[in-house]
Amino acid sequence: MEYLSVPEARKIPGLRIVLSPGGPGPWSEAAKSICYLKKLHYIPVAQEVGGPNPELYEWTAQTSAPSVIWNDERPRNLWNDQLFLFERLAPEPPMIPGRIDERALMFGYANEICGEDGFAWNRRLLQFHYVLNSPKSSPHARERFGGGAKKYLYTPGGAARAPGRCAEILGFLADRLEAQRARGSRFFIGDRLTALDIYWATFATLLEPLPHDINPMQDGLRRLYSNTDPVIAAAVRPILIEHRAMMYRDFLQTPLDF
Repeated sequence: MEYLSVPEARKIPGLRIVLSPGGPGPWSEAAKSICYLKKLHYIPVAQEVGGPNPELYEWTAQTSAPSVIWNDERPRNLWNDQLFLFERLAPEPPMIPGRIDERALMFGYANEICGEDGFAWNRRLLQFHYVLNSPKSSPHARERFGGGAKKYLYTPGGAARAPGRCAEILGFLADRLEAQRARGSRFFIGDRLTALDIYWATFATLLEPLPHDINPMQDGLRRLYSNTDPVIAAAVRPILIEHRAMMYRDFLQTPLDF
């Protein structure tokens, strides 16, 4: 993927998405996947992972990825704000259900995956805990991850709680998929694809990254993404991985490009 710098991207109109080169950040991969399915063209913009990113901060009032910018509108830094923008720019195929009960279900489940104290948030806490406390970590790695740890309110106590929280969410998601399968649907909500299916497929990389030929990650990053916690591992039912496989087989672009 060819990236523009922040100063370059600020000079042009259109849809620009700030991404982290070199790895499949789940929030970024979700945004990219929604754009892929909606055939939305965007310009990728590079963020320095773990860096101060002063120019990005000036533009978007934060230093993380993804951030989505459309023309001269305000930057969208949160996953749900980004989804609403994508829906407005390309209503078809819709990723948000039309029925209010299904819409409420979708956003509630998605928040358990993407939101604060959700699945990905707690997996991040475990990643920060490993890097900040491992004797194998270099000073550069500790410094790089230290800023992110502050954003996620990392504490050793929070990391100790994280496996149980992840397991709770995984059980909740698996229950939903099994109930949907029993009624003849392979999707989380109703009988058609929604953004929730994309969120789970892309965020499942925090359990078990896709094989190297599909997801060419560096070995160190792959180890960091791969779950080794026994509490989380015990909560991973086959249907969760089967759903991810179905999504990448039938809907999402492969190999990953980042």
